Amino acid sequence: MRMARLVFAKELTDAIRDRRTLITIVVSALLMGPLTMVLLANFLASMEEKSTMRQVYVDGIEHAPAFANFLARNDVRVLTPPGEYEKEIRSGTFQEAVIVIDAEFADKLAHGEMATVRLLFDDSRSDAQPSIRRAEALLQGYGRELTLLRVAARGITPQLLSPVSIERRNTATPKQQGASLLFLIPMFALLGAIVGSMSAAIDTTAGERERGSLEPLLTNPVTLPSLVVGKWLAVALQACVVVLATLTSFAIAAALIPNQRLATLFQFGPSEVARFALLVLPFAAMIASVLMLIATFGRTYKEAQTYAGYVALIVNFVPLITVFTTVRYATWQLFVPALAQQMMLARVLRGDAVSPIDFLVPLAIAALVTTSCLIGLTRLLSHERIVFGR
Repeated sequence: MRMARLVFAKELTDAIRDRRTLITIVVSALLMGPLTMVLLANFLASMEEKSTMRQVYVDGIEHAPAFANFLARNDVRVLTPPGEYEKEIRSGTFQEAVIVIDAEFADKLAHGEMATVRLLFDDSRSDAQPSIRRAEALLQGYGRELTLLRVAARGITPQLLSPVSIERRNTATPKQQGASLLFLIPMFALLGAIVGSMSAAIDTTAGERERGSLEPLLTNPVTLPSLVVGKWLAVALQACVVVLATLTSFAIAAALIPNQRLATLFQFGPSEVARFALLVLPFAAMIASVLMLIATFGRTYKEAQTYAGYVALIVNFVPLITVFTTVRYATWQLFVPALAQQMMLARVLRGDAVSPIDFLVPLAIAALVTTSCLIGLTRLLSHERIVFGR
């Protein structure tokens, strides 16, 4: 371990010398959380503000005085859409839903016929969603009122039309509701493990091989296992620092959200950071060993970057298994790196019950993979074709 500590100090010193790369990675991790949370909070606040607005755009409101009366009784302000609103909706310059009422609308209703109302919108634009839902809800409410009035006029009790009453009870806690909004945190946490270790892992393996500094390093009185462990400790430390910086920045950003309702949903504090760290730090150490092993096969820094890119792609793809499959929170997922962390991080965000075994299994798998990679790397560095190959 003394030799490993010396190698660790040497690699850490080399990493600190490359201040630009190190500062860029750490600063990016620190800014990532606040910027993401601010953008998400502003987006949700704007959507919430739009959804609570008591206004609707109607073209031809003069043809439906009863509908205008219904809107007035519900404190809904009627606005006139722009002249070429259909063209502007298509182009995206006007992102609101427009109710279009024909001239014969009132006559059809007066004769007991079905009157058609057109609702123009572009649901491919997220900013238009609150306006669409608001217009649809008003039209449906007006339709229900007309139905009840017609039924009552014929002496029929309105209860015959709706024999079942729905009482909606949402059992989700604010923490569980906010978990769906904080899905970015697990993704950035796992990404931080890759970003924090990739550059250092490549530089300490393929980089030294390309520079020709690996051969003189191996001539020192240091055993190969000590050399590998020392290098891995330096890379793993950098990965862990980036992960902790990422998690801390998200916690700070969540605490500074001014909107009280969003602050209730965005519950990510010291407790969540601690449990995230228990899951992601072993994963970061594992990723450091995997990237070092993969990068050793690269004869140049650029070639090793390509190999490391495939690892990053796999890590980002594996959690998507839960999206494309119906299986959620299955035991077997605990044995799949990246997928286990994604699953457990989501459960922590939801505030679900998590047993110690749920933490120990991913930790054991990460330790097993890390040990295997370090053993493989030690064997690779004992081959001349790896050390002297260019």
